[in-house]
Amino acid sequence: MKQKDLIAVFDNDRDLVKAIGTLKENNIPVKDVWTPFPVHDVLKMLGRESRLPYFSVAAGVGAVIVTFAFLYYTAVIDYPIRYGGKPYFAFPSFVVIIFLLTILLTFISTVIVFQVRTGLFPGKEAEVPVTGTTDDKFVISVGSKEGLADEIITEAQVILSANGAVEITEQER
Repeated sequence: MKQKDLIAVFDNDRDLVKAIGTLKENNIPVKDVWTPFPVHDVLKMLGRESRLPYFSVAAGVGAVIVTFAFLYYTAVIDYPIRYGGKPYFAFPSFVVIIFLLTILLTFISTVIVFQVRTGLFPGKEAEVPVTGTTDDKFVISVGSKEGLADEIITEAQVILSANGAVEITEQER
């Protein structure tokens, strides 16, 4: 037996957030949401908040340590040169390099982790259920791994249309 998902299209993010809240109140599972821009309320409501900012902070701290260790090793241990009477370890001259390399290394590591975590890579086909999702449409997919019962589909259709859904379709998978 084919399992059914319900696909609802919205014109704005306020109606989308309101519909998700109503679905959650009625214990109807929201499978996924597609939006043309990040809607942070949706992530909080679905319990899918990202831990990427925590990784970025850790990568920044690691980048500071690695950059400082590299500069100290090259300036003091490996190739010490005394020029202009400066000591080998002149920290003020390291500050700008540490700052810029911290930004660069944090950015590169965060982008790599984001792409690995989300499965994004060059040439990947987009998985969007409705054309226009990346332009101006907001889409909710209501469903579960086991599929939905007919009475839950009917109840979800009523809730979605009451909360401003422009289009509601059933999709078999």
